[in-house]
Amino acid sequence: MAIMPIEWGKVREYATATAAPRPAYLDDPNAPVPPTFLATVVHWSTIGETVRAPEVAEACASVGIEPDVRNLLSLEQEYVFHGRVPRAGETLHNSERLQDVRIRQGRRGPMVIVRFLVSFHDAEGLLLAECRYTSAYVRKEAS
Repeated sequence: MAIMPIEWGKVREYATATAAPRPAYLDDPNAPVPPTFLATVVHWSTIGETVRAPEVAEACASVGIEPDVRNLLSLEQEYVFHGRVPRAGETLHNSERLQDVRIRQGRRGPMVIVRFLVSFHDAEGLLLAECRYTSAYVRKEAS
C-alpha cells in the first residue's frame, strides 16, 4: 500500500490548473479535493503495476502485441467516492488491483483491454474513493 499526503498548496494549484478555482478549494486549509485530483496519485505511487501482470502478458502474447508502455493507451478513468471527499491535510493510503483482461478486435487489429482499480483509504482504513482505469495495449504502427 502506498501513501499519498494531500497538501493544501497542491489542491490550490490543481484547482487553478484545471479551471476550478472555487473558494472551497482555494481558501480552506482543509479544502476538499477536486474529484479528479486523485489522478495525482502517480506522483506518489507507481500506478500501473497491474498492466504488467502475468495475465496481461499472456493475453498480449496470444495476439502478438508487445506489452510495452509505448503500446499502451489510456481509454477511461472513472472516479467513485464512498461517503466523504478526501481533504487537504489528510494522508491517503492506496492500493491497486487488476479487475479484468480482455482481447477485443479494433479497426487496426487486436487490442488487449486492461481494467484496474486504485482504492484510496484514510488513516483508519475507511474506503473514501476509487479510480477505475481502462487501458489498452495495441500493436505499434510500423514507422
